[in-house]
Amino acid sequence: MTDVTPTHVTPPGAPVDFGMNAEAATGPSLSYWQLVRKRFRRNRYGMAGLIMSITIVLTALFAGFIAPYAVDTKDRAAIYSPPQTIRIFAEDGSLTAPFVLGFEEVMDPNTFEITFAPSFEKAVKLELFTHGPAYEFMGMEFTTHLFGGQDGAFVHLLGTDGLGRDVFSRMVYGARITLLMGFMVMGLACVIGTLVGVTSGYFGGRTDTIIQRVIEFVKSFPDLPLYLALVAVLPRNADPITTFIMFAGILVLLQWANLARELRGKVIAIRSVEFVRSAVAVGASDKRIILRHIIPNMSSHIIVWATYVLPEVILLESFLSFLGVGIQQPLVSWGVMLNAVRDFQSLAAAPWLLAPVGMIVLSVLAFNALGDGMRDAMDPYAND
Repeated sequence: MTDVTPTHVTPPGAPVDFGMNAEAATGPSLSYWQLVRKRFRRNRYGMAGLIMSITIVLTALFAGFIAPYAVDTKDRAAIYSPPQTIRIFAEDGSLTAPFVLGFEEVMDPNTFEITFAPSFEKAVKLELFTHGPAYEFMGMEFTTHLFGGQDGAFVHLLGTDGLGRDVFSRMVYGARITLLMGFMVMGLACVIGTLVGVTSGYFGGRTDTIIQRVIEFVKSFPDLPLYLALVAVLPRNADPITTFIMFAGILVLLQWANLARELRGKVIAIRSVEFVRSAVAVGASDKRIILRHIIPNMSSHIIVWATYVLPEVILLESFLSFLGVGIQQPLVSWGVMLNAVRDFQSLAAAPWLLAPVGMIVLSVLAFNALGDGMRDAMDPYAND
C-alpha cells in the first residue's frame, strides 16, 4: 500500500485563495501621482523640507502680521542694540509672564567703550495680538501684529541696526523680496527652458542645431563675471521696482539653458516610444502630441529641477545684493541686510546683523530637502 502524504485542505468556511498577487490584495491600483504622494509621505527628510518650506513661504506672505514693526520704523534710543532674550523668571526667581529686558549703556572708564548691560528696571512685558504700525494684506489695511511690547514699548528680539531699525522685522519682510525673486526667476526659467528644450528635441533638424548653438553660446560664459557685468549696466538712478525686474530678467537669462539642454535629451528619447509613434500614426497634431504626451511625461523632471534651482537663485540674489549690485534700497532682502556688515568694524560692533544668514541657510536646506524627497518619490527605481 502506497503511503500518500495528504495535501493541504482548505478549512470549511475559509476564503478560497485564487492566487491573488500582493499588488491586487492591497486594493485598487493607484495612479502615478498617487504613488508619488504615498512615497513622498514616507520620506521623513522630504517631509521635513516640505514643512520648513511651507513655514518660510507663510512667513513671507504674513510678514506684516508676524513682524512687530515696519521696515523703516526706528527706535532712536536703541542704536546697535543687542538682541533681547525672552524670559519667564522675574528678578527674584519667581515665574511670571514672558518679558524682555531693556539695556543700559555702560561706559568703560579705561577704554571709554560703550557697552550694553541688561536691566530689570527697563523690563518690557510681551503681549500677543498687539496693535502697531498699519500694513496692507490683500488690499485691506490691518494694525494687529502677532506680538509686541506692552503699551507700545519697543521689543527687539534680534537687536537693531545702525539706524535703530528692528532686525527681526526687516528679516521677516526681507523674506518677501528674496522669495519673490526666487519664485519669479524659477517660474520664468521653467517656462522658457521647457519651450526651448521641447522645441529643440521634438522638431530636430535645423531648428535643433540653431537652438543648441544658442545654448552653447549662453553656457560658454563664466557665470559670476557675466552676472557682475550685466548687473553693472543696470541704471543706478532707476526706480527700485524697475531695478528688481531687470535684475530678475538677468537671472532668468542665464538659468533657462540648463533645463532646455536636459529636456531636449528627454524629448529625443520620448518621441521614439510606442505611444508617441502611435499618436503620429493616427494623425495627431504636433501641438496635441507635445501637450498631451511629451510634456506630461517630463513633468516630474521639471518639478525636481525647479526645487533645486530655487535655493540656487536665493543664494545668488543674496550674494549679489550683499556686494551692492543686486536689489537696491528701499527694498529689503536678506542680501540687502547683509550689505550693512561688509566691513569688520560693523561686524564687530553688531554681530547680530548676520541673522539673515540663518534664514538663507534654513531656506536653502529646506528647499534642497524638498527637492531630494520629490526626486526619490518620482523615481520609479528608487528604494522604498
